[in-house]
Amino acid sequence: MKGHAPMPLKDLQIKAAKPAKKSFKKFDGRGLYIEVFPNGSKLWRLNFRIADKEKRLALGSYPEISLSEARKRRDEARALLEQGNDPTLLRKQEKAAEKVSTENSFVRVAEEYLAKMDKDGRAPATLLKARWFLSLLEPAIGSMPVREVIVALAQHTRAR
Repeated sequence: MKGHAPMPLKDLQIKAAKPAKKSFKKFDGRGLYIEVFPNGSKLWRLNFRIADKEKRLALGSYPEISLSEARKRRDEARALLEQGNDPTLLRKQEKAAEKVSTENSFVRVAEEYLAKMDKDGRAPATLLKARWFLSLLEPAIGSMPVREVIVALAQHTRAR
């Protein structure tokens, strides 16, 4: 029957879905479905259309992501779509920002700066002191993204 909406899934149906030789899908509604793979893994997916293109968004694996949580994530993605935002594009942007943030950790930027100081011919005593100071800061803020260190310093300065 074309246009017939699937019956919403029940948790028991998901638990009872056994792997087969080929992956298969069980639909919940509004684009949400669970895909059951031959290895037994079950992954939540959301199909949607944006700019006349069909897209798919991964929402997590079952049972880590429950049926109710998958529906909540579907509704959040649908809300983004209603605002004209592509949830797959937003996720890619978040991952890219996280990667840049990780690559720009305080210790990494500080080490680059120290290498520049060395290349510029700073005195060995100056470099030694800077490395010592960095070794004191590294346990507390070394892995923090530089922008978070700057925000924390600004908040600390305002609090004084």
